[in-house]
Amino acid sequence: MPQPRQMVWFFVLFALVLSLTGAADDLPRVSLSLPPVMGSLPLAFARGWNLFEKEGLDMELIGLSDNQARILALMAGNIDGMICDVTTAILLVTSGTDIVITSTAYQPEQTGSLTLLCPSYFNIGSLDELLSRTERGISSKSIAITEMSDIEYAIDTLLKSRGYAIDPDKDYSYWYDMLQIATFLALGSVYAAVLPEPYTTYISNYPQINPNGTYLHLSDFNDMDILPSVLVFRREVIERSPELIDLFYNIYRQAIDMINNLSRDELIEMGTDEALSLFFPGLTDESVPEGIMDSFVIPHFPQPQMLAQEQFEAVVAWVNDKCYTWKQPSYEEMTTDRFLK
Repeated sequence: MPQPRQMVWFFVLFALVLSLTGAADDLPRVSLSLPPVMGSLPLAFARGWNLFEKEGLDMELIGLSDNQARILALMAGNIDGMICDVTTAILLVTSGTDIVITSTAYQPEQTGSLTLLCPSYFNIGSLDELLSRTERGISSKSIAITEMSDIEYAIDTLLKSRGYAIDPDKDYSYWYDMLQIATFLALGSVYAAVLPEPYTTYISNYPQINPNGTYLHLSDFNDMDILPSVLVFRREVIERSPELIDLFYNIYRQAIDMINNLSRDELIEMGTDEALSLFFPGLTDESVPEGIMDSFVIPHFPQPQMLAQEQFEAVVAWVNDKCYTWKQPSYEEMTTDRFLK
C-alpha cells in the first residue's frame, strides 16, 4: 500500500513539465503545447515514431499540465499553438489573443469519458448528499474542478439539468492543474472531483491509502454533450506559414490512422512508453501497478473535424452567463476548415 508521501511524490512527478522536443534544427519548426489528455496521445505517438522528422517537420511538442502556464506561453508568442478545451479557446480570444480553432483534437465517447468521483470513505452516495455537505470557504469540502474550463461547463450543465441551484463559492474549489486535482482526490483532501480519462481509470485501480476504500461514480455525465478538445494556432502563424500547418495535419492524420489500425496488444507494446511519458512522467513499465493496463479502454481516435457551431455557441453563452467575459466572439471568425479539405 503506498504511503501518503509516496503518493505525493508520484503526482509531483506526474505534474512535471514533460518535454518532447525534437532536435532537427535544419527543418522548419512548429511548436505546440500538449496537455496530459487523450487528445494529445496521437501527437505523442507521432513524435515517438519519428513521423514528423521523416516528413520534414521539426515538431516541438511541449507538455504542460498547468493550464495557466500554457495560456501564458501562447499569449506571449512562445508557442505556435496548443491543444486545449473550447472554453480556453474562447476566453483567449475575448482577452485579446488572436487564435483560430483549426479542428477538433479528440471527441470523447459520451459514456464514461468524464466522471464525478468521490472516495467511498466519505459516505457520500449521491449528488444530494454531496451538495448538502459542501461548505463555503473550505476547499476540502468541495467538488474540485479546473477553473474556467469545459469541465466546469460540464458540471454546471449536469447540476442545472438535475434542478440544483449552484453556489460556486460553496460547491466548487477551483484549480488550474488537473494533476493537482487528481493528487488531492487520491489523498482524500477533497470530497469529490471531476476528472476525464485516463485519470479516472488509473485512480480507480491504483491502490488507495485506505485499503478498504473505493471510488464512487456519482455521475458519468451520461446523455450529455461532452465537448471535444480542440487544436488552436495563433492567426499570424497560420497566415505566415499555412504550408507548415498543412504538413502538420497530414502527419497528424497519419498517426491517427496508425493508432486505429493497431491491435490493443500492439498499441500497448509500441506505445506504452509514449503514453507513460505524457500521462505519468517518471513512471516506467515496471513501476505501473500490475494489471492496470488491462483496465484501460483504448479509444478510437476520430480524424480531426470542425468544432460544431452549436457547441461553440453553447459555451459562449455559458461564459457570458458566468461573467467570465462580456464579449461574444463569432464562430466564423474563430474557426477555419482550410486544413480539413
